[in-house]
Amino acid sequence: MSSESDYTILVVDDDRASHIIVKNLIGKKYNLIHAQEPQQGINILSEKKIDLILSDIHMPGMTGLEFLEAIKKDAEKKNIPILLMTSLPTLEKEQKAMELGAKDFIQKDLFHEKPQEVAERIEMKLVTNFVVPDLSKKLAANQKEIVQDMMVSMETMDFLNVSQEFCRQLGKLFELEHLSFWKLSKDKPHLLVTVGSRIPENYNPADLYTELVFRKMIKSRKPYFTNNIYNTKQGVFIERSREDGLPAEMGVPMFAITESDLINNHMKIPEKAPIFGYMLMKRSKVFSTKEHAVISKLIVRCSTMIWRLYKAM
Repeated sequence: MSSESDYTILVVDDDRASHIIVKNLIGKKYNLIHAQEPQQGINILSEKKIDLILSDIHMPGMTGLEFLEAIKKDAEKKNIPILLMTSLPTLEKEQKAMELGAKDFIQKDLFHEKPQEVAERIEMKLVTNFVVPDLSKKLAANQKEIVQDMMVSMETMDFLNVSQEFCRQLGKLFELEHLSFWKLSKDKPHLLVTVGSRIPENYNPADLYTELVFRKMIKSRKPYFTNNIYNTKQGVFIERSREDGLPAEMGVPMFAITESDLINNHMKIPEKAPIFGYMLMKRSKVFSTKEHAVISKLIVRCSTMIWRLYKAM
């Protein structure tokens, strides 16, 4: 092991030089355990808690793809994110790796050419790898699809386009009839993205700061949901929602922290982290507790990437 981190990464590669490169890049931030071939990695997995696996593809005996397939068939270990590395990338290998359940496919050249990108890709996998117990197949599939789409978007898009794509995916997969992403500032909020029904034409963005449910969320710093805003009066632009037949509402704060900040704070939001955004969602269908848990975690975790892109503008 290399550090006092909460997170342990298993590195599986028959090339000693690769282990040194990985250690130099992330060894100060994470505990690293090294295996020279897949069976040794499997033995380690049976004894240690592993948070992420970095594995080469080309190894004697069991290949990296066969190792990946074996882990993904193991009920206890299938949720561990696996990133495959190779010096000889091909589209066919990448497609096969993703079909088998790899979280990413990294060319080894990037460890030299773009080390920061590799470190960020590892951070993204750790941040988005969370488990909500006893999910239905549909909810689990939605969670997986949104995370995969986010990974692709982060490679090619800027802050606004990633935000728009993330909101579109949330709206589609969770059948949201209204979704709005607000960038918060001291003076007034700015509406950045709207999916589905529009906000009322006469609704001044500054009115958001006067909404009771919004002010409670800011004070508690926690997501909320309700399935009847008409009677509880715990909602945003309630009368318009009544007209549109949208009684169920969920709101999630988005914090001004990066993936690295979240990892360094044991996957907990730092107490003094500012709130930079607010995601408002409405629909006619009621929200279950499990849906609320999945959606709110997805937004809080993925917003660390969105904030990183915003900072880079």
